[in-house]
Amino acid sequence: MNLLKLLGWEVERLTKPYLILITLLVVTQFAWLGVFLWSETNMYEEMRRAGTPDYTLTFGNYLGGTPFILSIGVAVTAMVFFSFWIWYRDFQGRGTFMMRLLLMPQQRMLVFGAKLVTMMLMILGLFSVQWIALKLQYIAFSSWLDSQMIPMSGSFEQAIGYDRAFSVMFPASLFNFFVHQVLIAIAVLFIFAFVLIERSLWQRTVLAPFLALLMIGVVVVVPMIGFFIIENYLFMEETLAVFTLILVIWFIGVVWIGHRQLTKKLSV
Repeated sequence: MNLLKLLGWEVERLTKPYLILITLLVVTQFAWLGVFLWSETNMYEEMRRAGTPDYTLTFGNYLGGTPFILSIGVAVTAMVFFSFWIWYRDFQGRGTFMMRLLLMPQQRMLVFGAKLVTMMLMILGLFSVQWIALKLQYIAFSSWLDSQMIPMSGSFEQAIGYDRAFSVMFPASLFNFFVHQVLIAIAVLFIFAFVLIERSLWQRTVLAPFLALLMIGVVVVVPMIGFFIIENYLFMEETLAVFTLILVIWFIGVVWIGHRQLTKKLSV
């Protein structure tokens, strides 16, 4: 069994729920766009009749709406859930195929790698779909305001840049995008490590989730405590170097935890 076959298998298993998530995300956002434009148009018409049409809209007003923010929150929550589910569904169902793979120690890290790549592909795919949806929403937004002669200010890039969530998803530079993807990958690896620790302990204690959370918490918190202690004594370049070192420690640490749990501790 090679990595590409495992990757294809993992992607196939998650395709249906992933497409459902994408569909719900896009439909919700366009539905909110319609409601937003209808509401703002009515408000502008009332102000125009009252003789006070001094009213300017930006695309950021639409992005700041509660339904839109909730749609992004649901998408992020779904990615976190998928990061857990991609492991738990194998263990909960005691699938024959997964059991055969886990009985062969030399194949276990291939399973780990396939699941990690699958999650990163899903996250990048979500970012891509969201970017296309945002572009289409901006076109519809600006076209409707022009047709109704409602003043509009600001550009698409400005609206995206002012929003913190989108500045993480779509940073201004390729380097920042790479850094953000590394941080996301480390977050996914922490979830993987938690699941593997919990699965290796669950047959021995009912406290497995709490112990797993404690172990992962130590890996996260200890380097950060050290960073905050010495942060005030560092220059900007030194701060960046130390933070980069912490990222490397986290990455190596969670991969080592995953390898150890899969090859040494996890029983099937």
